[in-house]
Parts: sequence; structure tokens; C-alpha cells
Amino acid sequence: MLITITGKPCSGKSTVGKILEEKFGYRRIGVGDMFKAEAARRGMNAEEFNAYCLTDPAYDFFIDNESARLGKELDGQKVIFDSRLAWHFVPRSFKVFVDVDEKEMARRLATSDRTGKEKIEDVEEARKHLVNRFNLENDRYKKIYGFDNLSQENYDLVIDSTNRTPEEIADEIYEKCLKFYEK
Repeated sequence: MLITITGKPCSGKSTVGKILEEKFGYRRIGVGDMFKAEAARRGMNAEEFNAYCLTDPAYDFFIDNESARLGKELDGQKVIFDSRLAWHFVPRSFKVFVDVDEKEMARRLATSDRTGKEKIEDVEEARKHLVNRFNLENDRYKKIYGFDNLSQENYDLVIDSTNRTPEEIADEIYEKCLKFYEK
């Protein structure tokens, strides 16, 4: 039962993935964590590395090929891909998009205590940063692959995390995933 989770920054994707991992025994593969680690290795933040990848998509191709390989290798196992594009490269997955209101997205970043993650305490500055980062990513995907990551038709479930707890979202994803795989 492969699940691919994507969505807006600070929507709770990774938190939900970790809950699914702990509560339901899934293995979580955090592709965004790998991307951020590569950005840091190059002395860039995620926004800077996104802009760089617009001109040199080699790292995108590496990550995407790795996601496709793992999707085939792990098919039939309980695995969560926490990734912007795994829904596209792991076609036999239950595809989830986690949405969030821009103001809430910014509030979450501004009040976050996430160790090793970007930290912007001004809510409006955080909102601008996150919207810019997400738009850069989506522009990159359109340029490289020709699809819009925001198109809801790409997903089996679109869920809004603005006013819901990560536990509620994880439970709904799990329940709908079971029904998806029953078909």
C-alpha cells in the first residue's frame, strides 16, 4: 500500500507521514529532506536551490528516477513517499495532496521550532517566502515535466490541513487509502 503525499509548504505533510509511519507501520521516505540536505551541502537554502534547479535539473532527475525505482521495488509494501512529485513517478500509489491556507502556512513557519529548518519569524515575510518557494517549484515542474502540481485531478485525495490536526488527517488518509486499495 504505497502512499505518496505532496502539498504546500508547512501543510503538515511530513508530520502526517510520521504519524502514518508510527501509528500504522509505514516506512517513510522523505524526499524533501533529501532535497534540503543537498541544498545545505551546496550552501543554499531550499528557495535558492529551487531557483538553481530551474537552470540545471540534474538533481531533479536523480531524485525522480530514485523515486520511480523505489516505487517499483517497494510495490506492495507499506511505504509513504513524502515528496512533491512521487505521485507522478510512483503511479501505483494512493496520491494525496495536503492543502493549507496561505496565512496558516505562514503562521506555522513563523512559529515553528523545527530544528535545522528555515526560520522566518515575521508572518508576512514567511508567507511571501513560502509562496515564492512553492511557485518556483511548480514552475520548475511545469518546465521539466509539463504538468501543474496544483491540479487536483492528479490526486486521489485532496485534504485541507488549515483547521485540522495532523492526527485527523493521518486517520482520514489511512481510511481512504484502505478503500482505494480494496478496489
